[in-house]
Amino acid sequence: MITVQELLDTKSLNLTVLGGSTGLMRTINWAHAVDLPDPWRWIAAGNLVMTTGVGLPRNASDQVTWLEKLARSNASALVVARQADAPDLSREMLDAADRLMFPVLAASFELEFVQLSRHVIESVLQAQRDRFRASEQLFETYAAALREVPDMAGRLTVLSDRLRLGLAIEDAGSGSIIVSSGALLSSDETHPAFVERVAIGGRARANLVICRRDAEALQDPLLVRSLLGLLEIELERMMIDRDNLRKEGAALWRNLLRGEAEFSFRPILERRGLTGTLVVLAVSPGKQGPWSVAEIHHAPALHTRAPLLLEDDVLLVLAQDDADTIESLRSDLGKGTVVGISGPVTETAGFRESVRQARLALAQAREVGAGVVRYGEIETGTITMPRSLAEASALVGRYLGPVIEYDRVHGTALLTTLMTFLENDGNWKSTAFDLAIHRQTLVYRLKQIEQLSGVKPNTTDGVTRLWLAIQAGKAANLLSGDLSKPANR
Repeated sequence: MITVQELLDTKSLNLTVLGGSTGLMRTINWAHAVDLPDPWRWIAAGNLVMTTGVGLPRNASDQVTWLEKLARSNASALVVARQADAPDLSREMLDAADRLMFPVLAASFELEFVQLSRHVIESVLQAQRDRFRASEQLFETYAAALREVPDMAGRLTVLSDRLRLGLAIEDAGSGSIIVSSGALLSSDETHPAFVERVAIGGRARANLVICRRDAEALQDPLLVRSLLGLLEIELERMMIDRDNLRKEGAALWRNLLRGEAEFSFRPILERRGLTGTLVVLAVSPGKQGPWSVAEIHHAPALHTRAPLLLEDDVLLVLAQDDADTIESLRSDLGKGTVVGISGPVTETAGFRESVRQARLALAQAREVGAGVVRYGEIETGTITMPRSLAEASALVGRYLGPVIEYDRVHGTALLTTLMTFLENDGNWKSTAFDLAIHRQTLVYRLKQIEQLSGVKPNTTDGVTRLWLAIQAGKAANLLSGDLSKPANR
């Protein structure tokens, strides 16, 4: 492309500005010579209109009307190479050119329009060649990045360096950044006028954020469209991967709940990013959220976390015990979303017990009108010795599950400490002696047990609940491992 200003700067053409100088940055895509009284009928948007002036009205007000019609056709500019019998351009017409920001240029009658047309057409064709070459180089750069760079952030960085600008992809709904190039422009480099957001097509619901170091960087619409097309394909591929990951996760989740797989599957869960303490969430979705239950795995907050999702009468989620994950589910599924959270998932309690806990917590959350309730936060009265394996598993999971999980993750022996304390009838001195630890260490451990179980092990109610849980665990053979060793940690 060539601008009106660049045409003026071509000395050999000897053009001068008569009016509309504020519109000199208009781009020209072709040149058309016409001396008819109604040139707007014969030209296209972006054309440079060339005339000898013989088709111009002689009356000043008619000239203003004539120029207004020409400007409305979105022509880029008017070049007048006035021949002797053509009317003069009135002051009113040139004032109208200023008002319309429509450039009117004067040329010598000796200037051949063919010469001017050739200059415009050659400039346009060269610009098109440059655009296609730039697009080809962009595809080549991206293809190389796909082969050599493992993640999308790295590929955006390659493109950013190639195009000399900052790039990021943001969630169109929340505005949160999904992925960005290695370094977006710093705040002192980025002027608001040089930041642009362009919607990326497809299912992604994302915008491309372009941060230019100067106003001229990546202005070509063809290059922008090429870049958007590449990113749309990339984002769709990532969404397909997440769709498959969700299907695989749902199948694994069903196997875990059928008892076909227990903690031998922990390495598989860890490969999905499910490390540390795990919980089950029973989620009752709200209404009009940014994401539906069927698409929630595409919510940006869950991109780096891959919880197992299973649709039932409620959404059952096996996830890390992470506040951000829980909050993102609540916000992304819409207002009115309610979440029940189980105690830590343990080998002792099992997955089905954790689901039962999460459902119970969800029911309690609905009863009290809370958005989130953890299992055990709301006590349901006195407890008795369990009469079945399921009741025993529930009792152990409720009070000892968090303690057992903490021991597993941190390599501590809090459960041994608790059992020794209860066996010594709550005698601090005897317990510390049997465990070969300082009394203050025992105080610290019992405080940890209280925080994890939600009951105080040195009160009558706490002793009752914890002792019943331990007895239930022993009777049902749910407390595995050697728990009789003194704890030294």
